[in-house]
Amino acid sequence: MKGRLVTLDRPTDADFELIADWLGPASLTAVLSVDTNEFLSPEELKKHNTTGQIRQFAVRDCDGQTVGTVNYRQSGTPGSYTIGGAIGDPAMWHRGMGAEAFDLLLDHLFHGRNAHRVQFTTGLFNKPVIRLVTRAGFVLEGILRDYLYLDGRHHHAAMWSLLRHEYYEAVDILSRQSPHFVHPDQIPESDKAAARAVLRDHLKRPGAETSIQLLLEELADGEEER
Repeated sequence: MKGRLVTLDRPTDADFELIADWLGPASLTAVLSVDTNEFLSPEELKKHNTTGQIRQFAVRDCDGQTVGTVNYRQSGTPGSYTIGGAIGDPAMWHRGMGAEAFDLLLDHLFHGRNAHRVQFTTGLFNKPVIRLVTRAGFVLEGILRDYLYLDGRHHHAAMWSLLRHEYYEAVDILSRQSPHFVHPDQIPESDKAAARAVLRDHLKRPGAETSIQLLLEELADGEEER
């Protein structure tokens, strides 16, 4: 999955080493992303990814350097997911890479995996993320009181969600407002239309084989044998 600033790729062993550091309990990245993994090893993270317990993506910049991670896991009924992740190095924050990485992840879930609902949690001390989600159409579902412990005291967190129709409403607005917006389709609509035209022309051709046509021929042969 490729955007203007970043690409989402399958993690390598080296990526899992980085992700384990970024999401460890002593990491500022993990604190701000509310995605702490309590000293999970790279091998444990890889195992969770392999079994499908969670799906991690490596976020790479235009030079192919791994700069962060995003992830999703099923939560609740099929079609409902919880997402997380962050840009790993604080020096690379506020450059738009994290926002685009999450946009690509949302495209993958809603437009590629038929998701109905996506949710995530953020601490109320995380100003950049709160500013981002309040502008991106996410709905505030509730406040989790004393959910996080940081700097010697507890902090509230916020639960946010986005439903399928809200995602497509946002896509529609962006497609009309921004000339630079790229629709999340993996195959251009023109290519899909061309494929349908090829099939239409095939079906119009005399003698074109289809399962129905073959079945009719088989039934006709059976009647003649009788």
